[in-house]
Amino acid sequence: MKLLIAIILILGGCSYIFDLVWTLYLTFSNNVKQDNYGERCRDFDTMFLLIPAMNEFQSLRKNIPYLMELQKQCESFIKLKLVFIDDDSSDGTTTLLEKYAYHPNVIVVHRVKPNAQQGKGPALEEAAERIAKMNYSEDKTIIGVIDADSHLDANYLRQVVYAFDHSNCDLLQTRVNIYNLDHNIAAMQNFEFTIYNSLLQMARTYWGSSLASGNGQFMTLKMTNNVGWSSSLLEDCEFSLKGLLKSYHGTFLNTVSIGQEGVTKYKKLIKQRTRWCQGGFQCLGKYGKRIIKSKFIPSMVKTFVLLFLLIPVLSMVTTPASAISLIVLLLYVKTNAWISISIIASLLVIEYLTNTMLILKQYREARFDEPLKTSYLLKILFLIDFYRWSLAIVPYKALGRILVGNQSWSKTSHT
Repeated sequence: MKLLIAIILILGGCSYIFDLVWTLYLTFSNNVKQDNYGERCRDFDTMFLLIPAMNEFQSLRKNIPYLMELQKQCESFIKLKLVFIDDDSSDGTTTLLEKYAYHPNVIVVHRVKPNAQQGKGPALEEAAERIAKMNYSEDKTIIGVIDADSHLDANYLRQVVYAFDHSNCDLLQTRVNIYNLDHNIAAMQNFEFTIYNSLLQMARTYWGSSLASGNGQFMTLKMTNNVGWSSSLLEDCEFSLKGLLKSYHGTFLNTVSIGQEGVTKYKKLIKQRTRWCQGGFQCLGKYGKRIIKSKFIPSMVKTFVLLFLLIPVLSMVTTPASAISLIVLLLYVKTNAWISISIIASLLVIEYLTNTMLILKQYREARFDEPLKTSYLLKILFLIDFYRWSLAIVPYKALGRILVGNQSWSKTSHT
């Protein structure tokens, strides 16, 4: 029994140390920074924005007029075309989109069952196939993917086009921020997306390639035509992996962001993350060996991608080990209170300090206009650990779905 407890404590300790070292790397490494683009080497003139819209009436009713105005604001640097993908909606989205179907530079793709509502990937692929038939130049056309509730402006798209014009990358992921920060769960997601994932993406870019990550992803028409989307539950990751295997590499744009609504209900958050996790398992099983054997993917990118895909698997061991380690420390209070309390206090202080440094690093790198609010910082510091522990069940639920053969896809509901 003592040996088992010792092993568990070692696993918990190793997990904590690895996370600490990684956090310190993201915080202090000079390589974790915005990619500096070089001289102008390309000239893109057209952008298609793909907007999946299954039952998005409320979001589109508010956003379509703004998006139409955005087209005019972008005329000086890019010809913007809006592609709405109606995935057999039942809430009035279909009728709403029909009003704009004949508008110049607007394309409406209507999908019907049994092909509809099979996931975001198949919906994007159908739209991409339609664009491919329009004979636009692969070397001058950008494909973007945004959510129906996205907040973006002309400067955002201007910087996206600039990054493509001044680099040789075929994939670009922008920073994502959550705008409904009055909800605690949404605020925690904002820390994940705006702070942690942004630093992570800059590290990926330095190592060789960033990965597409949901909202605000852009790629060349050439990459879209040669890679394509499929039915994985984590379609953005699969698209990136397929691209890597074909020598397409990505960059990350941290100086502008696209806003989206965060999930505010715990059950819906777990449902969303379970789908993402199961999609990660799918990608690991389907592409793991191919990534290892690939001659086109840099070694550091291989290492990172495999670790990224293995994190849910490893967490199924390290999370219980960490929990048991904490219980052991609490039980140790009875025999040696000062040592136990000192260890717990030290771990908490280190956690708070490293998270603070992460936030400060990203505020500096992203050049945020608004000052860091003390209330927001304190909320993150004291709630993020509870948030992370609340997600501990996710990989087990994802594995359970796999074991019972449940591969169904369900749209994320934010409210």
